[in-house]
Amino acid sequence: MASSLVIGGRRVKFRFFVFIALLIGGILFIVLRNQTTQAYTAVSYGTLDIVHYGQAVLIREETTYSAPAYGKAIYLIAEGAEVEADQHIAVLYKEDFDEEIMREIYDIREKILLYQQGKVVDQLINDDVIRINNELNDMIATIQTSVIKKDFIYMPKMESKLRYLLNNKQNLLDLQVEPDDYLKELFNKEAILVSQMNQWTTDIYASASGIISFVIDGFENILGSSAVDRLTMDDYRHIIETNGAFLDSNKKESMAELDTTVVKAEQPLYRIVDSTEKLYAALVIDSAELYFNIGDAVNAIFYEQESIQGFVRRVQIEDNRTFLCIEFDSNVENTVNKRILPLQIQKTVEGLLIPENALVQRKGSQGVYLKEDDENIFIETSVHAAADGFVIIEPISGNKALHVHDKVLINNE
Repeated sequence: MASSLVIGGRRVKFRFFVFIALLIGGILFIVLRNQTTQAYTAVSYGTLDIVHYGQAVLIREETTYSAPAYGKAIYLIAEGAEVEADQHIAVLYKEDFDEEIMREIYDIREKILLYQQGKVVDQLINDDVIRINNELNDMIATIQTSVIKKDFIYMPKMESKLRYLLNNKQNLLDLQVEPDDYLKELFNKEAILVSQMNQWTTDIYASASGIISFVIDGFENILGSSAVDRLTMDDYRHIIETNGAFLDSNKKESMAELDTTVVKAEQPLYRIVDSTEKLYAALVIDSAELYFNIGDAVNAIFYEQESIQGFVRRVQIEDNRTFLCIEFDSNVENTVNKRILPLQIQKTVEGLLIPENALVQRKGSQGVYLKEDDENIFIETSVHAAADGFVIIEPISGNKALHVHDKVLINNE
């Protein structure tokens, strides 16, 4: 027989107390659950910094110029320097160039100099001659050292300086010395050697004004400004992977068709970037929610460079990734010899700020629950930025307004 309890003359079974306990427990559970989930936070006004990183493919207007096949090139202009049209920029040496000829030329010039000095040492005491002599001695010593070490990178500049000094010295000495047979013989030897050397060298002059680079990667005639709107994610990936090969053989232009003011193109030598043109950087971010829009101003930092301002030119979302193209008005000179560079882009957004966990999905719409008196009213919102657990939102037009200090529900699960 089930146990029971007599209360007020009525017998109550034990299961009645179990029912009462369960009822009280359920009420307590609902009350406590509401107390823990009905938490609110105040809407504030603030800013969020959206930062993304990626490998940027650089796009710019540039023209490649070619030169005859050569064995060695000596550049007279620094990489990334601004040049003018027809400026002397390089000296090319043919593959069969005999470096011994250069040494013989400087040896003969030294003999001419010493011979002339000996002839007038007792006749001419002049401060200008002494100064030129000292400079010539220093220059000849430097050239001889370079020839011995076979270091010819600055030889054209040194030769130009030596010619200048010799011409000045010659003008003085010619007033005092009449060339004799020995001196004439030295001059003739020098002329023959110089003529021979000139047959082995080619002077290169800039074909246009702009920023010069001697780094050729094969993309010069492909990644111009017209590629900004045509480049695809597959193209981007291909460029990153190959880092110097052509996108495909169909897009490759024949080097023989490129413009050059020297001779028929045989070998690419340098390129000129128009400093007045814009620079573009294309990059892919592995996210479909970047909150970057066309026309947005961004702060950009190329690898180990200062921050510059750019503008979002293109946004394309595909396979949960975002293809971005950023436009710059400057900074061409700092990236002229690079095709791929690490890039950080940052956008600062300000507006109504709430914790990210205050956002809820309701019937296919995203929004927040606004506390009004004892009610929670759903307001549909758009998200303008998300970072560090917070979002910046804006009520969608037609909804109830949302203001700073309003209370919105969080942890509504």
